[in-house]
Amino acid sequence: MYEPRLYRGDMNQERFRFFRSVHHESDLLTGVPHRHYDPGMGRVVISELTRLRKILLDYTERDTWFLSSLDPLDILEPSPGFAPGLPVAGEIKTMIACGHLTGTGPMAAVAGLFAQRVGERILDTYGEMEVVVENGGDLYLHNRTDLFCVIHAGESALSDQMGFVVPPGEWGICTSSGTMGHSFSRGRADAVTVISSSAPLADSWATAIANRVSGENDLEQVLEEVAGIPDIVGCAVIVANRIGIRGDLEVKPLS
Repeated sequence: MYEPRLYRGDMNQERFRFFRSVHHESDLLTGVPHRHYDPGMGRVVISELTRLRKILLDYTERDTWFLSSLDPLDILEPSPGFAPGLPVAGEIKTMIACGHLTGTGPMAAVAGLFAQRVGERILDTYGEMEVVVENGGDLYLHNRTDLFCVIHAGESALSDQMGFVVPPGEWGICTSSGTMGHSFSRGRADAVTVISSSAPLADSWATAIANRVSGENDLEQVLEEVAGIPDIVGCAVIVANRIGIRGDLEVKPLS
């Protein structure tokens, strides 16, 4: 698991009131403005995680490859064990669509999807406010003013040395790595951080890009490819002591 850096430091501790929610494999940190915090928010998060987990497990009974495939999948028609015309949940469709866009398996989007759905549930329940949800280092962010997000890359000398200035909006900020964390990567990047308007899509793109980085020599080619991906508004790739950045977002050193 990546250490969530968005909320580190006095500035963001003052800006957000954080609380933790654990449900089976999910371990989320949710932050809202102090004045908007309500003790019932924890129950809302667990309720949403329970709903999402059921959707995922129900669909894996239909498609046993869904959890393990590293390649894109198509939506399966209902099997004989399911009622005819059983609908496919929108969350499953989103994960499969992300896989087709990025060339990854559907589970590459799962952490970002869970983070985004939990954030949206908080907003639907409690009204308009800032909210950040961290899920294993992958973030959903709904912010009203600029927020500084540090780029963490494990043992690299460049880790925590700079970050993106994220403008107001709704964002997914997701990281994949071939040298840290428990998630599988075909590459050896210390960190690939992707910012997109969709958290599940940012999660999938981070995985896809990290898979292409076997070493420092791949950096320039990968960044050229990133420049042609309209879904990505910001991307940082760290390999050993080299970093490459593409996108429209401002990047600042950490002072």
